[in-house]
Amino acid sequence: MRKAKTSVKTPFREWGRNARVLIATEPLWSIPMSWIFFYRPIFMKSLGVSEVEIGFTITLYSILQTFLPLLGGYLADRFGRKRVFMLFDVMGWITSLILWILATEFWQMLLAIIFEGLVTVIFPVWECMLVEDTCPEHRASIYGYINLIYVSGSLLTPLAGIMVSTYGIVAGYRAMCILALTSLTTMFILRQIFLRETEIGKALLKERGEISGFKGYRKALQIVVRRKPILLIFLCNILGALYYTISGTYNALYLTDSRGLALDESLASLVPAASSVTSILLLTIFSPMIREEKTLLKSLTIAYLLSALSLTVLVTAPKGYLSLATLSGVLSGFYTLAYPAIRTFLTNRIDVVDEKARAKVLSLSTTFSALANWLTPTLAGYAYQIDPRIPFLASIAVLTTNIFITITIKQSIKEKRERRSLE
Repeated sequence: MRKAKTSVKTPFREWGRNARVLIATEPLWSIPMSWIFFYRPIFMKSLGVSEVEIGFTITLYSILQTFLPLLGGYLADRFGRKRVFMLFDVMGWITSLILWILATEFWQMLLAIIFEGLVTVIFPVWECMLVEDTCPEHRASIYGYINLIYVSGSLLTPLAGIMVSTYGIVAGYRAMCILALTSLTTMFILRQIFLRETEIGKALLKERGEISGFKGYRKALQIVVRRKPILLIFLCNILGALYYTISGTYNALYLTDSRGLALDESLASLVPAASSVTSILLLTIFSPMIREEKTLLKSLTIAYLLSALSLTVLVTAPKGYLSLATLSGVLSGFYTLAYPAIRTFLTNRIDVVDEKARAKVLSLSTTFSALANWLTPTLAGYAYQIDPRIPFLASIAVLTTNIFITITIKQSIKEKRERRSLE
């Protein structure tokens, strides 16, 4: 691994080759897919799919996300990160997008979700390729730029709103899928050419030790359970997934629902755009400066606190108030600090114990988050039918819990350092 340099203004030089390739090509995925994810629930509802059925599709995806990342961690250690990454990424996205273009019935949408679920095999593999071969102190900037790319796609969501306004939700959504199919094909070609197997991946292929097999998950689980900061950050990640699932699934519906804010479908796209403005400012100005654990945990607390305030504004806003919906979007943009903070904290803590266990531990992180989410979307769908505000009130409770967990992590680290200083 290369010697670390201290540069905040030009972090690209400090990243490994794969990190630069993945970040350079990620907009080809993030821009069209952010449009698709935002308008998908509205598209499904326009074809007669109920809120509960929409929730069931997310539950199905969560079930796949529970088991497949475990397979991904095993396959990556056995057959190489790049090979597994490219195979399942291409097969999952290309097939699912074609199915969404053609879908008219609910069962066809379920089939598309199943193929989309295949992509979860590569979740831990993608993250390994992203941060391996890069020094720990520069990983926060990698996660920050990845998040910046994601929110930039949301900033361009009003363009998708124009498509919906011009062609209608059904034809407009299918056009988005065609655009995404073209964009992702280009991305896959570039990644196949320029990505390389990581150094740790090469070492694991040669060793074929216990950590590269399924038995390696026992060691990975021990790493999580026996180290309090890792265990607590796992819990934060799980609860954060609950919030993200509910918000991502039902936010667009609430904005346009007659029982919610009852905004026009094309105007609703301004809310994620407002969120993106906040996120971009934070990620370009604040995120590159985050290196120490103390700062990571502070940014987590801020993210959870202001996201809870965002949902409070959303559920208390009167019908038709675009200004308050936009304010909610601005505040929700602070949640963008959570992703780079959690992932950097976790990957760096894994390195302290055993960097070769990274793929397995990250697989467990994805699996536990998905396991906790099995029933969440469906239950949220039933709750939404009773009162559209209930899922968001539950999310506020989840975010508040995460604030207390983050404070506990800080205290745990502080106490451990004090004990060491006395020894």
